[in-house]
Amino acid sequence: MKHFISFFSIVLFFISVFTAYGMEDEEYSPNLIPKPQKTTVTGGTFCLNPSTIIISDDPFNAEYLAGILNSSTGFGIETGNSDDKEMDNAIILTIDPDSSIPQEGYILSVTPEKVVAKSSTSKGSFYAIQTLLQLLPPSVYGTPTGYEQWEIPCIEIEDAPRFPYRGLMMDVSRTFFDLDYIYKFLDWMAYHKLNVFQWHITDDNGWRIEIKKYPELTEKGAWRGPDEVLPAAYGSGNKRYGGFYTQKEIREVIEYAAKRNIEIIPEIDMPGHSKAVISTYPHTGCDNETHFVSVNGEVKNVWCVGNEQNYKMLDDIIKEIASLFPSKVIHVGGDEVNMDNWKACSKCHALMEREGMEQEAELQNYFMRKVERIINKYGKTMAGWDEILDGGELDPGSIIYSWRSVAKPLQAVERGYRTVLQLSEYLYFDMKQSPAERGHNWAAIIPLEKVYSLDPIGTSDIPEDKENLVLGAQGALWAELLNKPARFSEYQYYPRTCALSEMVWTNQGSRNFKDFEERLEKTHFERLFHMGIAFRIEAPGVTYKENRLMVTLPYDWAVVRYTTDGSEPDCNSNIYTGDIVTFEPEKFKFATFYKDLFKSITVTADNIKPDYLKPETVIETSFGEQRSFPKSNVSDYDFDTYWRTERTGVAGDYVTYIFKEPVKCNKITVNTSIPNIDLYGVTDGYIEYTYDGKEWKKGDKMEDNAATLIPEKGKAIKGVKIVFTDSTDALCVALQDLRIE
Repeated sequence: MKHFISFFSIVLFFISVFTAYGMEDEEYSPNLIPKPQKTTVTGGTFCLNPSTIIISDDPFNAEYLAGILNSSTGFGIETGNSDDKEMDNAIILTIDPDSSIPQEGYILSVTPEKVVAKSSTSKGSFYAIQTLLQLLPPSVYGTPTGYEQWEIPCIEIEDAPRFPYRGLMMDVSRTFFDLDYIYKFLDWMAYHKLNVFQWHITDDNGWRIEIKKYPELTEKGAWRGPDEVLPAAYGSGNKRYGGFYTQKEIREVIEYAAKRNIEIIPEIDMPGHSKAVISTYPHTGCDNETHFVSVNGEVKNVWCVGNEQNYKMLDDIIKEIASLFPSKVIHVGGDEVNMDNWKACSKCHALMEREGMEQEAELQNYFMRKVERIINKYGKTMAGWDEILDGGELDPGSIIYSWRSVAKPLQAVERGYRTVLQLSEYLYFDMKQSPAERGHNWAAIIPLEKVYSLDPIGTSDIPEDKENLVLGAQGALWAELLNKPARFSEYQYYPRTCALSEMVWTNQGSRNFKDFEERLEKTHFERLFHMGIAFRIEAPGVTYKENRLMVTLPYDWAVVRYTTDGSEPDCNSNIYTGDIVTFEPEKFKFATFYKDLFKSITVTADNIKPDYLKPETVIETSFGEQRSFPKSNVSDYDFDTYWRTERTGVAGDYVTYIFKEPVKCNKITVNTSIPNIDLYGVTDGYIEYTYDGKEWKKGDKMEDNAATLIPEKGKAIKGVKIVFTDSTDALCVALQDLRIE
């Protein structure tokens, strides 16, 4: 589906639009996502009009559908009662509890006279509504153009989900999301038939839920920055940053979600990832004086297992959580604990001796069993990441969230535990979607196709007699990198969430990525746009050959814009219409645009690499270094490596690059942070430069971890210095080689 642009691509674009609006009945494809289990197009249409009536056994479903239709069509469609079920020009949603239709399933029949959706529960009726909305023009979700034909194709659909658990996880600790975003997020989930929202509401970098018995958890633990108990982190900068949700607000969110058949599972992370609580109530941590660093670079972030008073506090917290959330599940994390904290703690050491423990992992199990009993006492079930199985057994009813490898789900079910797959190499949406994009890459690079390729049963070789223990799967978005650019969380979630929704809903034998991709590109992108989602679009492919820049379009409808001076393409830039003849390909930048509102990442020709100068360089600095990330990494001109300092940066720190011989160049770019990941950069500072090695001139301020130097014409640069003017918002600083052009 990738080809060079031509006149025919414009024609194809309009054909795809007409198809999306049901204007080609003979070849009509509804392009539904997730794909139903069985679909038959019968021909003809049902026409919505102001006289259409909605009849439903569930008042909320009727009002929900009427609200969406009236907002888009302006028809003023009304709802009726079950006595009107024989009426024509009606959308009839019937619920028969004695029906054999699966609990979340439905049978949808559209004829020219009426639309009938049958189900056994209100859940099934709600999912029939989601399918019905996708049968209408995409603008049903947003602002219509005025040219829509509000018609539904005549069709027969029998449908039910493959898995009962179809979820998304959101981390609101590292980056805080306000309630307006949470409500929109829940709507987007509902549109894609997802039914579990795991709310990761506490972690090292912020406690986000009001606990009435311990008000300081939010008075102090919800905030970071200068004069706060938590330091700045993850781009929050040197200002007060944070927020939390009151219990009243959470109840309102829970009610909103429940009406849309979404269960909200709270996650209170423990015993690790607990810096927010331990910084607020220091007695909850271990008594070790050594600072043991977690995998996330945090210290003092582990509950003390040997302090029996901690379990009374945990009981109080869990009691409030249990009364607040109707979900039968409370997720307690349990991952990535640096157990050296316990090894050096006198209370934990005493507990090990008293209980005859030989390994610190047994302390993890001791803690989890204590917490499990508290959770069970309040009528709830404990869930946690797969580490909670380390060190011993748990209650058979506990739920394991498998993330570390494809082997973990199999290990969980073989021990008799129910499991949810959140495999990091498939479903961590904070991972990069391509090598050039922003995001983590420690688990994998996760493009759309990789998400789609996961089979929750087959990928982990789950035996047939254990398949019932696999509840389903969920995507996760950890929030370290969500501070920028604007709406980056939506970019990371979508369209990968669309692939997830089909993976957990549609039977494995009916799934095909090329078919999914075609449905996504032809119609569902337009739906996402009208849903108000700032989704990711693919960058063009660009190659330079025989003095020509040739562009490969990522989609049939793609509009690619470009610049000729190295600047970022925008909605006013040139539109690519054919090969570009040039002898300076390095000056051209390209991006794909959707309606000139969303754009892909910016790319250059993939076979043209920058020819940077690489002068011999000496580093002078106020910092030390970590052994695995040495200072020499920023003078070897390997742009994939970096130097990580041994501590945070503070005002007065400096890093100086001194060239053995002065360098004549056009431009020097000073980059800080981990290459292509954008963590641990210089938060506040500026650069200086010298021509003679003696007199230093002040240059640009560091912006987004970088600064640029343009030398005076004809002058050679002897050195460049980074000057820190305030503390950085991380426990270390990452520095890179200079890019000298």
